[in-house]
Amino acid sequence: MRLPNLPHPHLSHALRDSHLITALVAEFLGTLLFQLYSGAVSGGPIETAAAFAAIMYLTYNLSGGHLNPAVSLAGAGTGHVDFVRGLLYAVVQILGAIAGGLIQVGLVYDSTIGHPSQSCFSPPRHVTGPELWGWEFISTFFFLAVMYTAVFVTPGQGTAAPLAAGLALLAALSTGGFYTGGSPLNPARVIANMIVYRCNISWGWSYLLAQLAAIGAAVAWVWPVHGLGMYMGGPRPDAFTGTGSQLGSTGLADPLLGGGGRGGGVTADPAGGSAYA
Repeated sequence: MRLPNLPHPHLSHALRDSHLITALVAEFLGTLLFQLYSGAVSGGPIETAAAFAAIMYLTYNLSGGHLNPAVSLAGAGTGHVDFVRGLLYAVVQILGAIAGGLIQVGLVYDSTIGHPSQSCFSPPRHVTGPELWGWEFISTFFFLAVMYTAVFVTPGQGTAAPLAAGLALLAALSTGGFYTGGSPLNPARVIANMIVYRCNISWGWSYLLAQLAAIGAAVAWVWPVHGLGMYMGGPRPDAFTGTGSQLGSTGLADPLLGGGGRGGGVTADPAGGSAYA
C-alpha cells in the first residue's frame, strides 16, 4: 500500500480558519457536558449513549461533534481532519472533561477532589488485564468505525449521524461494558477521572493503551476501505450539507476548499447547505 503524500503547506491552515474558535468552544463545552451528564451518576449504557447522541446533535454543525480524542485523532490520522485541528480538538476535549469533573465536585453530594466518585469506572474483579484490554480495544474500534462512516466518509447524513453514534456506543457498552466496567471509550473521560478523582490509576493506562491501539487499527482499516481524506492528498468532497466543520475541516475559510479569498469558494445552498463553486 502506497503511503500518502502529506500536504505539508496546509498543516497550519486550521489556524487561519475563522470558525476554529467556535469549533473548539463547542468541543470543550460538549465534552464538559458529556462528563457531567454521564458521570454524575453511575449510569448504564442507555444513559451514557443517550447523553453522547444528544450532545453530538447539539455540536454537530459547529465542530463535527467529535467529543472524543479518539475520534479526532483517528480522523487526523487518515486525513479526514486537518492534523492541527485534530490535536487542538483532543486538547480541548480533555480540558472540557476535566472541567466537567470539577463541576461534578461542586454539584454531586459527597463528591470530593482526589477521591473516587460515581464518575469512576473499573473492570470487575474477575476480569484480567488482557481481557480488559481486548474488550476496550474492540469496543473502541467498533465505535470509531461507525463514527468514520457517520461523520467523515459520508458527512451529509445530518441528524442521522448522532443517532448512529449513540447506537454504536450503546451496542459497545451493552456488551463490552460488562468487562470494562462501563468505560465510555473516551480517553478524555479516563484522563479526567484520573486527575480529578484519582480513580482508574491502576487500570487507567490499560484503558488508554487499548484506545490508542484502536485508533491505529481504525486508521489502518480506513486507508484501504474508504481511502484517505483530502488533508492527505485524497479527493475533496464536491458538496456537503452544513458547515465545513461537519467534515472536521477548517470551515469556509479553508484554502483547500477554495475559500479564504483564493479563487473559487463555497456558495450557500438555498436549502441551508453549502456547495463548492
